[in-house]
Amino acid sequence: MNNKVSKALRFGRNIVCALGVLSSAIGVMDVAHAEAPLVRTQAPAFYRTIVGKWEVTALLDENSPWPESLEVLFPDLSKEQKQALRAKTHLQPQNDFSTIAYLINTGTKLILIDAGGRGSAPTYGRLFNNMKAAGYRPEQVDDIYITHMHGDHIGGLSENGVRSFPNAFVHADYRELAQWEKPGEKGNGGAKTVVALLKPYIDAKKYQTFDGDTEFFSGFRAIASHGHTEGHSFYVIESEGQKMVFWGDFVVNDKVQFELLDAIPPGEADPAKGIALRKHLFAEAAQQAYLIGGAHFSFPGIGRVRDLGGKYIWVPIDYAAIPAATTK
Repeated sequence: MNNKVSKALRFGRNIVCALGVLSSAIGVMDVAHAEAPLVRTQAPAFYRTIVGKWEVTALLDENSPWPESLEVLFPDLSKEQKQALRAKTHLQPQNDFSTIAYLINTGTKLILIDAGGRGSAPTYGRLFNNMKAAGYRPEQVDDIYITHMHGDHIGGLSENGVRSFPNAFVHADYRELAQWEKPGEKGNGGAKTVVALLKPYIDAKKYQTFDGDTEFFSGFRAIASHGHTEGHSFYVIESEGQKMVFWGDFVVNDKVQFELLDAIPPGEADPAKGIALRKHLFAEAAQQAYLIGGAHFSFPGIGRVRDLGGKYIWVPIDYAAIPAATTK
């Protein structure tokens, strides 16, 4: 083959390649400009993490579309404090309040911390769909441990007198139900609702109480954290040297209460005790670096507390895929 023919063939191949590249580019440009409708839905709201040998799944029950959640959550703050908090913490005008329940799989037990607030407001009740999406069913739950009996933490327990978790025992500090029974007997509507949600479990002899700090079995215990309500409880899991503490309503907005430790949430039975407890346990959590599961933190509500010289910040857990279990 002479040089002229060889050069002509090479030139032809180059032209073909160039046309191919150009065609591909035009195709990409066409795709980039294609129209598509907005989807406007999220993925199912569950998130898993591993604590030692145990699996913890955060289940979102709701995001409240309050137009002014700061006013509702912290009505005692001054106008100036609210303006400063909005500017400094980048508070959103909506969806700054979430409610999360936590499902713990020990390998032999399935434990639910709180049961969501179905019926409390139109935005509540997603826990059940998110639990199903996470691979679990309500009838699989063995035990439900209640941090406290505000409606957004127990609303999912029953509906129309029927237990939503038919095989589960419900556990709470004995002070919790007692504080609602007397007002309920006097006609208080909110208290009567609380009692009605628990009644199907009481009638089935599936309601059990405890008194303050209690170890239920190795690696799982309650810590009395009275203040927000008379029997408010934390729950602690420990496995293979790892620890996670579930906080309930100890913090109802992570942005506000890490910035302003003295902020008082609505409905707090003993504000002074609540503030003192937060200051003490923020310091402890930062020093020990254990995981926190916050019922009203930004989803998934899992992270750690960091101490910056007496100023505490929330450090959310990093997203991580969980590898499939291996067999030998």
